[in-house]
Amino acid sequence: MFSFSLQQTSRPQPAKYQRPVNTAMDDDNSSPAKQGKQHVPDDMLIGGEKTEMEIKLERDGNINALQRYRYLNWRKTPIQTEVSCELLDIEEKLREVVQEEIAIKGGAPPGTNTQERLRTLNTRYWLLAQKWWYFRSDLEDLQLRAFKLWRSHPRWYLHSSLVEECAGRQGCCARGCGCCQNRKLPSSRSLGVGHCTFECACCRKARGFEVPASDKKLIKERFKNALENRGNRITRYRLVSIWGLVNDSQKSPFDMIDAPPSYE
Repeated sequence: MFSFSLQQTSRPQPAKYQRPVNTAMDDDNSSPAKQGKQHVPDDMLIGGEKTEMEIKLERDGNINALQRYRYLNWRKTPIQTEVSCELLDIEEKLREVVQEEIAIKGGAPPGTNTQERLRTLNTRYWLLAQKWWYFRSDLEDLQLRAFKLWRSHPRWYLHSSLVEECAGRQGCCARGCGCCQNRKLPSSRSLGVGHCTFECACCRKARGFEVPASDKKLIKERFKNALENRGNRITRYRLVSIWGLVNDSQKSPFDMIDAPPSYE
């Protein structure tokens, strides 16, 4: 597994992430509400309800097995496989908008109409956020529950596989700058978290040249086509981004996050 240079120095061990507790799953049945709760067999579940196995794995705290169970059962009869691909494509565009905003505020290139460009980006972010919510809400039940659990960690994008992906594309995780770990976003831009895009100011400075618009378009089209065709790289990327899973690992997804969580 790739280790980027920040890890070569001594730093505190990642804090153990405590997943949100579903109090309805507690073993304490002392309250009247819990005493009156009826067991619902799997063959009586309506759409969107957890199965008996999900409840058991969640109660046991076996997050890897829980997410695997959800993924494998979803994969048997996926109805709208393209929804998660659209979601990931929109997230990449949201990151691009946010990183361009940061770059402009840090020092716009000569000749840039700063305020006009920021207004344009603000509009674009709003429109993309509407699309993100639409596709996120359209995830199938098993996929949505897995997505919500994985994304409950505020630093999910620092999963070691996603760090490796960023480093492989010569993003900030390939250097010692720590931008992906330390990039500060306001709550109004929370959907823009993640790794480097073409618009990352640090990456632009590091490479020493601007990527031509035609090349940007070509690479983005390839990414979009790869999502639609579901190649091996994209399948792995979707597996970790949506489900928090990687092949050949039994670790909890939360234990594979490279940095201590930040709750600012």
